[in-house]
Amino acid sequence: MSFDGHESVETRDPGSLLFGDDVDDGSSDDHGFLPPASRQAVRLAHRRKLRRRRQLFGMIGALLVVALVAASYVAFRTLYAPKDWAGPGSGTVTVQVHSGDGADAIASTLVKQGVVRSSGAFTKAAAANSKSGSIQAGFYKLRKHMSGVSALNLMLDPSSHIVNKLTIPEGTIDKDVITKLAAALKVSDAQVQSAAADIESLGLPDGYGSPKSAEGFLFPDTYQLDPGMSPTDALQMMTSEFTTQDKANGFADGAKKLGLSPYQALIIASMAQSEVKYDSDAPKVVRVILNRLATGMPLQVDAASVYGAKVAGLDPAKVDFSKLDSPYNTYLHNGLPPTPISNPGQSALTAAVSPAAGKWLFYVNIDADGHLGFFENAADFQAAAAKCAQNNWGCAG
Repeated sequence: MSFDGHESVETRDPGSLLFGDDVDDGSSDDHGFLPPASRQAVRLAHRRKLRRRRQLFGMIGALLVVALVAASYVAFRTLYAPKDWAGPGSGTVTVQVHSGDGADAIASTLVKQGVVRSSGAFTKAAAANSKSGSIQAGFYKLRKHMSGVSALNLMLDPSSHIVNKLTIPEGTIDKDVITKLAAALKVSDAQVQSAAADIESLGLPDGYGSPKSAEGFLFPDTYQLDPGMSPTDALQMMTSEFTTQDKANGFADGAKKLGLSPYQALIIASMAQSEVKYDSDAPKVVRVILNRLATGMPLQVDAASVYGAKVAGLDPAKVDFSKLDSPYNTYLHNGLPPTPISNPGQSALTAAVSPAAGKWLFYVNIDADGHLGFFENAADFQAAAAKCAQNNWGCAG
């Protein structure tokens, strides 16, 4: 109300009422009235100010939401991240990875043996490392309480892979295989001998009758022996490889096509293996053996007599092969010896069922390197044998 009895109305922008701002730009009259144009300009100015403040509050609100989301994410990661140990761990743990094991299976094994704290710790590390798929089956020397990354890196390090290799050369006899295997497994010869004597437990292939020994079936190769492997398991690994080679190369079927039993063919392969220095001579040696069997001639294979001396505990160098009292003396006994005389390799096995064509009945060394010459008649053979003895090519005088 005014003092002169008239009502006076102040004109204020709603924004100034909201924020408590007085409007005084010097253009109002003494009664507080603004011209219409000025009042509109003031209203627009305050509306812009309100808009800017609202935008500012919006930005602040958005930043607060982002910060809240980020904090929630960090909290979630911290709360639900795979539990993991820090560092390389300590102590020693032997862990086995089986054939076909993926990251999940390996992680489960590592958790059970106290290597990593959780499966997720290892699988997360494996997912981030493209080399993780190269982990092979076998045994690994790791540590207790390792971080997932440390466990993975150590498994990828060849030094952690426990490898105990045993190489059986072609032509090795059972007696020597047993000695080599015992040393590799760190057990006594008697333990391996006992396992080898249990023929039924060795898993010999079908179709070979009832062999009295494992001779011939311990396939020459390089084998990886796992820690703690038993002699029986190791021997089964060798006989299993023989069976694989037999089936892959049709050895048993090839023997039958020659009119031989698979076991007879194996005996012939073992003799060829022990008689030759060069694989190329093996098919011809097999042919000589077959020709002699066909004519009823004694085989007179020195390697068979050497084997007979060894199994009897005699020194082959001090034995007269033609007089040795042994079923393996092919000078005294016609036909094949009772068992293989060595463990033949693939070349000798192939030669035994794929002999060369020829009428040879004899062979002898024809040079210092050990190549063999093959002859159809005794006169040619005797001349070559005399030359061999004269030149010390490995023939008796």
